[in-house]
Amino acid sequence: MTLYAWGANSYGQLGLGHKSEEEITPKEVNLKGSDLKPQDIVSISAGAGHTLILDTSGRVYCCGWNSKGQLGLSDDTLRFTQIGILKEFKIVQISCGWDFSAAVSECGKQFVWGNNQFTQLGLSKSITCTGIPSRLQVSQKLATGFKKVSCGLRHSAMITKEGGLLVAGTGAKGQLGLGDDFDDNNYLSITRVPDMEQIISVASGQHHTLALKDNGTVLSWGENKFGQLGVDPNVGSSFVPLEAFHHEGLQDVYAGWTHSAALTVTGEVFTWGRPTYGQLGDERDVPYKPEKVPTLSDVKQLSVGSEHNLALTKDNKLYSWGWNEHGSCGTGDKKDVKVPTQILSQKNVKYGFACTGSSFAVIE
Repeated sequence: MTLYAWGANSYGQLGLGHKSEEEITPKEVNLKGSDLKPQDIVSISAGAGHTLILDTSGRVYCCGWNSKGQLGLSDDTLRFTQIGILKEFKIVQISCGWDFSAAVSECGKQFVWGNNQFTQLGLSKSITCTGIPSRLQVSQKLATGFKKVSCGLRHSAMITKEGGLLVAGTGAKGQLGLGDDFDDNNYLSITRVPDMEQIISVASGQHHTLALKDNGTVLSWGENKFGQLGVDPNVGSSFVPLEAFHHEGLQDVYAGWTHSAALTVTGEVFTWGRPTYGQLGDERDVPYKPEKVPTLSDVKQLSVGSEHNLALTKDNKLYSWGWNEHGSCGTGDKKDVKVPTQILSQKNVKYGFACTGSSFAVIE
């Protein structure tokens, strides 16, 4: 198997061994000399200029920009390098914010590192940033452990073992869901969102957050300038969770910077929010309304980047659409892609990952 990467590479975040403004066509990532094997990759997440990769053994690898310690290493690296501090834990989920990172272990511990200027790590306000992955300590009343974390631009949201939701970071645009009287200065570093139960999926966008309950209800809060909450933009931002959408077959929700998506168990994709770059996958009369992408079916893996998306179908075909300024759609040019378009068409694709202006695929 082979790992391919394309899109923005200004900080060497593609792991190609060099920095470049962009890589418009998918390039093979050389992993020789690394313990990381393409066939073992299970997840890839990336922020503004850094990338994390998780493998089947629970090891985490990183490369790219390290200005705030977001790699969990002492320096930048242009090749994927294992984060040593996490070696003794089996990590099962990773997420990158703009310049910070988080990981959840098999036993429910959460580790955070990088920028904490907005307390987006959930650590004390006295810590502005850290290059050392640190275990997030919370009271037993808040959580006995963590299941999943999703990092946005300057905030993060995490599902607890109990199915509740904790949030950290700035809530200036309502993205923490803590109420109209919210003030960043008056809250602790990490807070529970009231009345959240049976949460099975969470996604943090630029300034908005989505949560999916086990009954198929999607709740949304934060900025709504482009209808990314699934309600009329004229409603404005919401500082409390709104019921945006209900569909009993939903299994996951996803957030780009200003658009949102959901995947059903049968492989249908719903999108809503900002349509400017084609990120919804088709022309819409009412972009804020969650609707199926008509040309997509049998999707087994969906990945939503900042302003572009990748979908992998059950027959291992990879489709991309959305913003393509840095070649992040992998079409070989920089024209925005308005409808899902197959890429790497001669390849059998195992996974596809859309990130912040960059993309990755594992090819069989």
